[in-house]
Amino acid sequence: MKIRNLFLIAGLLLSVALIFNSCASKRYTKKAQKFEEAGLYEDAAYYYYEAVKKKNSNVDAKLGLYKNGQFKLDNILTNVRDAYKKADYREVVYQYLKAKDYYDKLSAVGVNLEFPESYKDYYSEAKSDYLGRRYAEGVEKLNRDEFEAAQKIFSEIMKVDAGFKDVKEKYKIARYEPVYRSANRYLENGMYRHAYYAFDEVLSGTGGAYKQALSLKNEAKKAATITILVTDFRYSQSPYRQYASQLTSEVKSKLLQLNNPFIKLVSAESAGQKIYKNGKIDLKAANLAGIKAVLTGKVLNVTRKQGKPTAKTEQAFIKEVKKTTDKEGNTITKVDYKKTQYTRYTGESSAEIKAEFQLVSTADNEIIVSDMISVSKKDKVDYAKYKGDINKLVPGYRKSSGQNIVKDNYYDVSHLHSLFKARQTLKPVSELLEELERQAAGKIVNKIDNYNPE
Repeated sequence: MKIRNLFLIAGLLLSVALIFNSCASKRYTKKAQKFEEAGLYEDAAYYYYEAVKKKNSNVDAKLGLYKNGQFKLDNILTNVRDAYKKADYREVVYQYLKAKDYYDKLSAVGVNLEFPESYKDYYSEAKSDYLGRRYAEGVEKLNRDEFEAAQKIFSEIMKVDAGFKDVKEKYKIARYEPVYRSANRYLENGMYRHAYYAFDEVLSGTGGAYKQALSLKNEAKKAATITILVTDFRYSQSPYRQYASQLTSEVKSKLLQLNNPFIKLVSAESAGQKIYKNGKIDLKAANLAGIKAVLTGKVLNVTRKQGKPTAKTEQAFIKEVKKTTDKEGNTITKVDYKKTQYTRYTGESSAEIKAEFQLVSTADNEIIVSDMISVSKKDKVDYAKYKGDINKLVPGYRKSSGQNIVKDNYYDVSHLHSLFKARQTLKPVSELLEELERQAAGKIVNKIDNYNPE
C-alpha cells in the first residue's frame, strides 16, 4: 500500500512539473513573438530557445527558433567572412567558434540550422595561421623564462585546439618549471617540507614525470621525515601505572594513523639494544641508529569519582479533564488538578587526567615539542519515576499559602515528561577514563602533527 502511495505521489509531482513547464513554455513563446514582431531577432531567438527547453514539443517555439536562430547564426557567419577578407585570422577563429557553439546549442534541442561547409575552410586556414603565430610567441616567451606569459598563450591555444603541435607539453613546462625551480631552491636551503610539496605539485600536474622531480621529492621526504621512538610513559604514583601504559599505547596508535608524510614511528626493538646505556636511551646512540626524536611522557595525576543517583521527591499535579453536556446540548469541558508527587533522580560521575610530554631531538638534545595536557569529563543523569499515568502529569507545586502553581504549558509539560524517558545509568568512571586517554593522546599527537620546523 505504501509503495502504491509513493507511485501516486511521484506521478502527481510529475504531472505538476509538466503543467508548470508547459505554461512557462507558452509564456516564453509569447514574449519571443513580440520581439520578433519588433524585428529584434536575437532577443526573439533567446526566448524561443527557453520555450523549447521548457517543452520540446512546442512546435510554434521550434519554428520560431529555427527562423530567428538562423538570423543570429548568419550574422555571426557574416563576421567570419568579413574578418577572413581582412586577414584578421584571430577574429575568424573566435567568431567561427562562437557560431559553432550556437549551432551545437540549438542542435541539442532538436533545431538544426544551416551552416555552410565553406566556413569550415575559412576557419581551418585562419586557425593554422593564427595558432602558428601564437605558438611561436609562446616558445619565445618560454625561452626567455617568461613563464606566466607563455602559460597564458599556450592555454589559449589549447582552448582552441588541444592537439596543436606539442602545445600540451609546452604548457606543462610554462606552468611547472617555475615550481620545479622553487622546489630545488627549497631543497638547497634545507626547507625540505616546502621542497617535498613543490615537487609533489609538479608531479601531480605533469602526470608523474618531470625531469628529476620524483627522485628529488623522495630525497626531500627522507630529509624532512622525523623518525620517532615512543618510550613508555612514566607515572607520578604507582596507581597511575595502568593509565600511563594505556596512554602510551593510544599515542603510538594515533601516530601510526597520521596522514603525515614526515612522521615515522620506529620501535625500540628495531633500533636494537645499542641505543640503551644504563637502562636509559642514549640520544647519541639513538641518532646513529637513525632515530631523529624520542617522545617521553608522564602521567601526573588521575582523579576519578563514581557518582550515584540521589532521589528527591517533587510536587506535581494530575490533570483530569471531564466533559459534560448542558440543557442546550453544548459540550462543557472542566479541568481539575489534583496534587501528587513523583521521584526525581540526579547524579554525576567525573574523571580527569593530567600529563606532560616532550619530543626531544637526538641530534642536539633540543626540545622539539612539549606541553602539559589536562583533560576532564563528566557524565550526568537526570531522570524521574512515577507510579501513575505519566501522560496526565503536569508540573507545579503548592505554595505555603495553599495556592496551587500549575505550569500547564507545552514547554514545561514536555520537559517533565522527558525526564521519564531519560537515561538512568551513569557511565562507569573507567569508561570516562578510557575516553580521556584517547582525548589526551589525540592532543599530544596533534601537537606533534602540527610541528613544522620550517
